Amino acid sequence: MENENKQIKASKWAFGILCILSAVVLVMFYGVGFGKTEYLNGSNITSPTYTGLLIVWMYALVVLCAGAVLVFGIAAGIRNAKIKTKGPRTGFVGIVILLTAVAVVASFLLASTDAVRLGDNTLIDKASTLKLTDTCLYSIYALVIVTVICTVLSMLGVFKSKK
Repeated sequence: MENENKQIKASKWAFGILCILSAVVLVMFYGVGFGKTEYLNGSNITSPTYTGLLIVWMYALVVLCAGAVLVFGIAAGIRNAKIKTKGPRTGFVGIVILLTAVAVVASFLLASTDAVRLGDNTLIDKASTLKLTDTCLYSIYALVIVTVICTVLSMLGVFKSKK
């Protein structure tokens, strides 16, 4: 019991630190001002000073979140596999990883490499970029749909354990 309290306390601290760092990055992004002028597609564009910092912080949060989900999901799956219980198992780790892999592979197979013309008449024709972009978009669409369905089912009580 004491170990669980320490884990919950550590989780709260980690979450609090990430929220504070996120708030600092957002204040720097919105509060410092626009000082960086770039020449892009024939016109001068003024962007916020800390745009790069905000993008790097978002990437770091995505990697941290995905890593935590995978590590703790696999750990929970291993812990549930070691427990000898009669009846159905409650761990969905293997199913989730399998469905995610299926979504990514299906997205890759559906992705197109047809050239795209942007609004400013710029042609994007690099096949690897187009394939990667389509794969990411299709994966996000599929996983968002699955997330919404699982959220609704969870709210309806479908995943509650029957004791």
